[in-house]
Amino acid sequence: MEQLLFWKERLKSLWKKEGRLFLGAGLLAVVFTVVFAGYVAKGYAEEIISGISGKVVRFHVLANSDSAADQALKLAVRDRVLAEFGERLEDCTSKTETLDLLERSREEICRIAAGEVAAQGYTYPVRVWLVREDFPEKQYGQLVFPAGVYDSLRIEIGQGAGHNWWCVLYPQMCYVDAAFSEPTEEGHDRLCRTLAQEEYTVVSAMESDKTMPKFKLKIVELWQNR
Repeated sequence: MEQLLFWKERLKSLWKKEGRLFLGAGLLAVVFTVVFAGYVAKGYAEEIISGISGKVVRFHVLANSDSAADQALKLAVRDRVLAEFGERLEDCTSKTETLDLLERSREEICRIAAGEVAAQGYTYPVRVWLVREDFPEKQYGQLVFPAGVYDSLRIEIGQGAGHNWWCVLYPQMCYVDAAFSEPTEEGHDRLCRTLAQEEYTVVSAMESDKTMPKFKLKIVELWQNR
């Protein structure tokens, strides 16, 4: 009887000790899983963001103000620049070629934009830059471009204090989409052929009924908003 009680107490002692060890190991495993998942999410988000921004050139036209007249002028400048310069951009087969052409043509683009401003009866100054800077997340039709550092052709009219118009200059979506104010089927096709499959999946997640693309987009959004 005494032996039975001894082993009973011994087993209880061992269970308490081993139980604490198992509990500690379980908690450690949970912490490791959470940390590992965080690193995976971070790596995935950074890879997607850098992949998209590294292959795209954006086009921004900033109006003098938000008045109806200044906003209409902004669109007239956009149309004029794309009409006179769009076909030349169509001949570019890479982002590098596009940036080289834009850099060589900044003064010409400025003259085109300023000419339209004058033709519309305004005296606003016009400034044209080729910039590389942080941009917030932007929706373009049903496409969503994540926040990141993008190369962009930037045209400022007057004070540049009004809402901007923007699109994707490379791949050449602006030229085919401008008349519709949103991505067309051809524009989608050009973007799809430029981005990697995963990158395009995330950018186009809003227009998909599938859960996985939206989940991947959410990972990028959550990481950017951390």
